Amino acid sequence: MTVNTSSSSAVYNDLGGLASLKARSNGGDEKGALKVAAKQFEAIFLNMMLKQMREASFGDPLFDSDAGDSYRSMFDQQLALNLSENGSLGIAKLIERQLGGKPSSDSGDSSDNNPFKSFRFLAPQLNNNTKSIVPKSFSLSSISNISSASGKSAQFTSPNDFVEKIWPHAETAAKELGIPTETLVSQAALETGWGKFVMSNAEGKPSYNLFGIKADSRWDGEQVSVQTTEYRDGVVEKERANFRAYDSLEQGFNDYVQFIKTSPRYGDALNSRGDAVSYLNNLQQGGYATDPAYANKIQGIMSGETLHAARTKLNSLTGVQVQ
Repeated sequence: MTVNTSSSSAVYNDLGGLASLKARSNGGDEKGALKVAAKQFEAIFLNMMLKQMREASFGDPLFDSDAGDSYRSMFDQQLALNLSENGSLGIAKLIERQLGGKPSSDSGDSSDNNPFKSFRFLAPQLNNNTKSIVPKSFSLSSISNISSASGKSAQFTSPNDFVEKIWPHAETAAKELGIPTETLVSQAALETGWGKFVMSNAEGKPSYNLFGIKADSRWDGEQVSVQTTEYRDGVVEKERANFRAYDSLEQGFNDYVQFIKTSPRYGDALNSRGDAVSYLNNLQQGGYATDPAYANKIQGIMSGETLHAARTKLNSLTGVQVQ
């Protein structure tokens, strides 16, 4: 029996494909099945790598959407599968060799052109009880959870989830400042990319700092140090800075309110009389952010489809009309 490697691209994300591959392995063609499985694990590895690269990018919070993320994820999966099928990285050959297989002579693999010849790759081990080529602990969900080790908070799973969780805190804070709730929700969305980039400490604990408030001389609490983007005389610069860290979302929102109220330079923002646009423009004029388009970006989020969809979803969950 031979394994049709041309159709192997559907195996690792399709339970039927996995069952078929297992049956082929049990049917006597273990080496052929191993070759296909090695390519699948290489594709998984490449997809994980692409996912980490995507998450390391700040993206464009103004135009990001669930649909865009889904299409980008599908593109990355297909790219990983194509790269693995073409054998362009050679990881599959290393996996196949370590699991007891011998790469075919027509694979183009040699010690001279193998870019990973000096590396030791520890491949997943076989399950001896079932002869399955799938590791005992393997699951697609375990791959997605690896991102939590990257230092980004896994607290928010989507823009809808982000809005649902922070809305009560934003509503309380907005009443204190005399502005619409969506003003603070949109500002937090811009600062954190809808919760995808909440700053965390070295141990991965989230800072709950949704507004990018730095830890200056007035702050004596916990801090997190991260790289940030600043605009200096129209030039974008990357620099490392210390930011305030809190124990909860509630504490973070409460400190934001006190930060605005106790800073004289935000007096005009506080006198905006409930006008969100006036508040944001005065906040920027007071020097809250160095980005010259800061207020406009937040206003774009406030009037955007992502926030509208999240508020509609929140209305359906709570049964309370969110104004």
